Amino acid sequence: MLKHLISLSLCFSCTVMAQDAIQAKLANQSILLDITTPTADSYVVVGERGHILLGHTLTDSVQVGVPTKATLTAVTHVGQELWAVGHDYSILHSSDVGNTWTVQYQDPAKERPLLDVLFFDAQHGIVAGAYGSFMRTRDGGQTWQSELHASLLHPDDIAYLEEVREVDGEEFYLEELSSILPHLNRLHYDGSTLYLAGEAGMLAKSNNAGLSWERVDIDYEGSFFDIVKAGKYLIVGGLRGNLFIQEQGQDWRKIDLCHTSSINSLLVKNEQVTALSNNGYIAVIDYTLLDDEPTCTDPQVHVIQNADKISILNAASVNNTMIAVTTSGIA
Repeated sequence: MLKHLISLSLCFSCTVMAQDAIQAKLANQSILLDITTPTADSYVVVGERGHILLGHTLTDSVQVGVPTKATLTAVTHVGQELWAVGHDYSILHSSDVGNTWTVQYQDPAKERPLLDVLFFDAQHGIVAGAYGSFMRTRDGGQTWQSELHASLLHPDDIAYLEEVREVDGEEFYLEELSSILPHLNRLHYDGSTLYLAGEAGMLAKSNNAGLSWERVDIDYEGSFFDIVKAGKYLIVGGLRGNLFIQEQGQDWRKIDLCHTSSINSLLVKNEQVTALSNNGYIAVIDYTLLDDEPTCTDPQVHVIQNADKISILNAASVNNTMIAVTTSGIA
C-alpha cells in the first residue's frame, strides 16, 4: 500500500516543517491518499504535500489552505468536524466541514508518519501509525496522550519483553517496546468492536475503544492495509493481492484474485466487498456466496483492471457516484 511505502521511505526524506501547503493548479491530479464524505453530496480528500481538496463531483474539486506541507495519509469526520493525519506526526482539525484547518498536534522529531485516524464521537478519537504509534484524545483533539500496546505483539515478543523488564527495568522495557511494535495501518469500528490491521500479519480487536487489545490469529505474515466487519464476516486485505475472509467461528479462507497487486482499501455495500488495489485492479466479491476455495474465475468474484493501471487508494460514494483517490488524483 502507498501509505506503507511512504512510511518506509520516511527515514530517507527531509523533515517538512510547519509551513502552509502550496496552492497547486494540478493538486487534483497529485497523489491523493484518502477520502471522507461529511455530507451525502460532498467529499474531502487528502494527499501529498499537505493537499486537501473539497468537492461535490469528479470535476469541481477545490484546494483549500492548509498549515502544513507534510503528506496527509488519512481523514475522517464526525458531523462538521474533520481530522486529518500524516507525516511529521501531524494531526489537523477543521470545524467547518474542511474549509479551514488548524494544526492540533505535530512532532517532526518522531520521524514517523501517522497512518489512520478514527473518532468515536466529536470528543473521543484515536490515531495510529508507523512503529506502533498510537494516541488518544477525549477533548476533540485539544490534547493527545500517547499509548503503547504490548498486546499487539506476537506472544514470543511479549515473553521477550517481560524478560527485558525483569532484567533491565521499566525504562528499558518501554524503550524496547516502542522499537519493536509493528506499523499500525488501518482502524475500523463497527459500532461495538474496534479492529486494527497492521504489519507482519498483525490483526487485533478491542471491545473498549482500543484501551486493550486481543490479537486475531491468521496464518499469514505479510502486512495488512485494511480490515472491515460486514455482518458476521471479517474481511482483510494487504500485500500482493492477499485477501482473506472469516465467517464468525470459522477458519479463514483466502480469496484468490489472480493478481499480486497490494490491496489498499475495502468497501462494503449490499453484501458485496470491493477491493481497491495498486495497478488499477478492482475486485467485487459477493462474500456471502463464496465457495470454500474462491478464485477470480468464480461467478461470485469479479476482477477488472483499469486501462490506465493507476493505483487506487480509496473511494467513497457521493450523490450515487463513486469518487476514487489515486496516485494520479481524483478519478
